[in-house]
Order: sequence, then C-alpha cells, then structure tokens
Amino acid sequence: MPRKQPDTRSVVFVEPGKAAAEPQTSAQRRPMRLREAQWTNLHSTSARLDPDTDDRLTAAVKRTKQGIQDIWEEAINFFADQNGIQEEMPANANMELPSPAEYRTAGQDLARATVRLTTNTRARLAAVASRLGLGGSECVVEALNAWFDELGIPGEYDRDKVVARPTLYSTGARLDDATRKRVKTAAERTGKNLQGVWEEAINAYASRHGVPETMPQGAEVALPTPRKVKASGGPKPASVRLTENTRARLVAACVQQSRTGGEVIAEALNDFCDRLGIPRPER
Repeated sequence: MPRKQPDTRSVVFVEPGKAAAEPQTSAQRRPMRLREAQWTNLHSTSARLDPDTDDRLTAAVKRTKQGIQDIWEEAINFFADQNGIQEEMPANANMELPSPAEYRTAGQDLARATVRLTTNTRARLAAVASRLGLGGSECVVEALNAWFDELGIPGEYDRDKVVARPTLYSTGARLDDATRKRVKTAAERTGKNLQGVWEEAINAYASRHGVPETMPQGAEVALPTPRKVKASGGPKPASVRLTENTRARLVAACVQQSRTGGEVIAEALNDFCDRLGIPRPER
C-alpha cells in the first residue's frame, strides 16, 4: 500500500521546549468586520432637473470641487434648516418621499438624476417636502437652487417657468391606530376615499373656526414649522393629497391656533367621525 502523504496545510512546526499552538480555524483567520458597510446606509434618491438647474449643478461641481452627492447633501440640509426641520431626525422618521399626482413640467425637457443620500438627509428631505406639499423631486430642485443662490452660483431658477403651480399638495399627519380605524370606518360609511374624508373633515373644521371658505389666490400653503418628533414609538405617519384651497384653509387654521398641521388634522378627523356617530374607542 502506498504511503499516505501528510497534509502540508495542517503541519505545524514546534520549536524545542515550546508547546504546539492550536491551529487557527478559517473563522479565526477571517478578518473581523468592525462596522456595517457604509453603502448600506445610503438611500437612492432621484429628481428631474430642468436645464437651468442642471447647468447650475455643473457649475457648482466645478467651483466647490465636490461630487454631486455631496452637493445634494449640503443643499437638502441647508433647505431643511431654512424651513425649520430638526437637524437630527429620529430613528423612526418617515423616509418615503411624496410624489406629485401629476408631473407639471410646463413644457420643459427634464433630465433625471439620482444620488445616494445618507439616512438623516433623506429623512429631512421627506419632512421638508411634506411640510411644503411638494413631491420629493420638486423639493430636491428647490433645495438645489436655494443652495446655489447661497453660494452665488450664476443662473436663475424661475419655478413658474419650470413647474406649474401644484393642484394637489401632499399632506401628512401622525395618526394613532384608533383615529386610523375611525377614518377607515368613515370612508366606508360615506363612500369616499381617504382623500375625500380628509378634505371634508378639514373644510368643516376650518369653517367652524372662521376660516374663509374660499382662500385668496396665492394664499400660504406651507404648514407651520413642526415640533421635534420623539425619537421612537408614537403614531405612524399617514398622508393624502389635498386641493390647494383645502391646504390653504388648513394652514390658516394652524396659524390661527398656533398648532401644527398634524394636530389640526387629527382633531378635524376625529370631529368628523364624531358627527358621523362613529364611537371613540374606550381607554
């Protein structure tokens, strides 16, 4: 029988007077990962850029020597600061970006651009878009041009020439489970969709508080600066698209009472459910 050759991979040389060390396993030889790969914490985010914004972005890259992702990060965080969004978003912050019900290009050719945003910046973008009632793409363009203006990058951005005034405004509020169930019941009972329930509830609430039924053209549609959100737990966000007049009436009611949009919406919805005779859950 031929002699079996030793496996050189398992041979260990032992110096005289020293004990043989235990051979390392493959798991021991494998380098330890100390932290999560950074790319897993980035969120793909897209926007459609008009030619003027695209040209200003190119100029900003040349002037600052920064990459496009870094410029988007700085622009969005600057814009969020300007609109009162908290600097550090909570772990449970909403990351979903509103999308416009109709893309109002006003005849412009738009170029699609995509970058990966850090988690906090993405959450701040979602928050400021919700507050202003803009789609995520529209909000990115607004943020970029605000930042370019701050840097003194040549060029002008005329929003009215690029994007027509919205007809629907994305509007969100944090609703507890009980309110959500009551609103769903209200929709079933009235035959309306959720947007219809929100519209009727907010308009009824605004009328009871003396807000004009028809708001003047160009009325404010940006909701008051939100308060800081708790770091974890709490009600989940819900959103619908409100017509311009209803959105303006909501803003007017918020300003009148020095309350946030979420607070007014939650009260308006529960008042609406009360009038329909939908019982509140027992505490």
